[in-house]
Amino acid sequence: MATTKAPKAPKPAKPPVSSVFGYRDVQAILRGAGGTGTGPLGAFWDLPLPQFLGLNLMGVALIEPETGGSCCGKGSDTSGRGAQSGLIRGLRGQSPFDGTQFPRLPWGGSAIAPADIDRIEAWIDEGCPGALLDTLAIAGEVSVPGETRVEVTGLNGPVFAPTSDPGVYAYAKGELRQRMDVDAMSEPQKERLRCAFRELYTLNKWVGDKRSYNNLALIHQNHCQHGWERFLPWHRVYLYEFEQALQDHCPDVTMPWWDFPAPRYNPEDPSKGAILPEAFKAFLTEASLRTLAGQGFPVKKLQPLVGVHYATLNKILAAVGAAIGDKYTKGTYRERLIDALLEANSLWYPLRYSGEFGSGQTINTRIHYHYPRQEDIDEIMSLRTFRDFGGGSLYVDSFGFIDQNPHNTMHIWTGGINPAFNAAAPLDRNRAVQVAGRKFHQREDLYSEPQFGDMFSNLTASYDPIFWPVHANIDRLWHNWQQEHPDGLPADLDSPLTPWSYATRDTLDMHRFGYEYVRGGSMIPVGLTNPVGRFVSAPLPVSDAVHKGFRSAEVRLHRVPQLPRSCFIRVFLNTPDADASTPLTSEGYAGYAAVFGHGECYGGPGHCELPPAENRKFDRRERSMNTPRNHRIDVTRCVKKLLATGVKTLTVSLVVIGASYEEDRELLRLDGVSLNFLD
Repeated sequence: MATTKAPKAPKPAKPPVSSVFGYRDVQAILRGAGGTGTGPLGAFWDLPLPQFLGLNLMGVALIEPETGGSCCGKGSDTSGRGAQSGLIRGLRGQSPFDGTQFPRLPWGGSAIAPADIDRIEAWIDEGCPGALLDTLAIAGEVSVPGETRVEVTGLNGPVFAPTSDPGVYAYAKGELRQRMDVDAMSEPQKERLRCAFRELYTLNKWVGDKRSYNNLALIHQNHCQHGWERFLPWHRVYLYEFEQALQDHCPDVTMPWWDFPAPRYNPEDPSKGAILPEAFKAFLTEASLRTLAGQGFPVKKLQPLVGVHYATLNKILAAVGAAIGDKYTKGTYRERLIDALLEANSLWYPLRYSGEFGSGQTINTRIHYHYPRQEDIDEIMSLRTFRDFGGGSLYVDSFGFIDQNPHNTMHIWTGGINPAFNAAAPLDRNRAVQVAGRKFHQREDLYSEPQFGDMFSNLTASYDPIFWPVHANIDRLWHNWQQEHPDGLPADLDSPLTPWSYATRDTLDMHRFGYEYVRGGSMIPVGLTNPVGRFVSAPLPVSDAVHKGFRSAEVRLHRVPQLPRSCFIRVFLNTPDADASTPLTSEGYAGYAAVFGHGECYGGPGHCELPPAENRKFDRRERSMNTPRNHRIDVTRCVKKLLATGVKTLTVSLVVIGASYEEDRELLRLDGVSLNFLD
């Protein structure tokens, strides 16, 4: 999806790193600044290199992880890595080390000369050359990078900040990935999803590559199952396989789901609602204007359109025409505009006419369907048998109700009818979406003016990116129905789900595929290195989409090892000064977890050490009794009570109460804490 890009201003050259400049030189510069090493990071310059590279200060990586030639982190190009590293920003006193959150580095020492900072930045840009040799020389062996927890001390004690994306933590720790409500995603999460889609589109150049977007979409065209009991199992696998293809490029990406009847979509009169999730709409960026300026567009008058989201091509063409004239919405100008929109958002698709069914027409009057309302979903979720909910077997063949509305309805709603279609002859009511002869996702096809959007037909639907969040929500609704009807199963559990090797019975527990559904949430890394003397999170924002849609909320304690003593872990919300004396009648008290202590180790060296996160390749022994566990505390009642007062953020505090019913600040260890909003 290449477009003409404005040339970038050349960056000032940085001094090259000498072939002998290595980690020891970096250490010497940092040590020479005379830092006291008493801050939260300690004397980090004395750490072995693997630990130095893994340092993280409240979500800020001191050394930016290697990223590649794409925004998904592939490849080996490290240009710009140094400038993004927290260490370089800290040494230069740039945000957040400008006093707004942290003081300038090194804490307790003198400022480092700009030339030396440039040398360290260049060393990072070049991939930390000489790192392995330096590590061997100092340590005598190569160690596995560890994780260092950093507590930043504030007025009330240490405060732990959330990671920018819970998916990164889940990927790194091997936990379930979270498929989020698309309307609760952060902008960085949306951008990584767009990046992953672009990677799959790029592979379309190789027609025979089964990893390409078009070949993955072709699976639906040739094998899709609808109208009977394989509909839900088959699409669960299809979503999983596609998500795995995305994660081949962006490992922390998951497929979001679209909550169709959410209030923002105004189900009673959907034409006056949001139409589509914002992430999948068309919009222009400043970069788009630079591109269009090179194509002869008078972009100054387009400035007010930057960042405005449009559900369909027809709507943004109308806005552009009103701003600079209809001339720029036709012919070659129209094609260049489509190029710019696709470059800005790879989740947008020009052959999508969502909510458009002809002048003065609605989905009700033109198609005789209505947009799914919450009461429709509630009725479907109350069905008792899998035949009614998901579809009948080969012997009692029938559509499941979820396969009709909302599934079929959302295909029709998102596909829509092209208002710009030029009917040279009377319309054939039996004419459907064109399939034969098309070159999907090539410009000549994306510039075309078909009568119907591709979501209108199951032969072309999967070529539109909106297909995936639609089906993610159908899969989520099946999971929720399964929780209420654990005995509601398809009749033939051994049926194959072609073209893969899965059988229907393999799909009954979605957790086997490594994901869960959430409205949203926050993940706060902590680290197992030392006991947590006191845990208080930074304020965690709660978006409107989460606030209005969640049914339950959980605080999760991640990877808690066997503790030597029994204890209660009390959870408080918006009570940062909570301690052992805080009464359980406090409005911020949310719940507790009871931990049964392990006691004194009775074995030899290593007997009670934490086991590796994963067994060796051929180690088939049972899971170690010392494997850290996750604890879940239901905090729904407290969360709803606090949100009802109008608060927009929540803090999580943990208070550890020992067997003597006094606070124990030397006991709890855990890898992280999360706040999760569920259905």
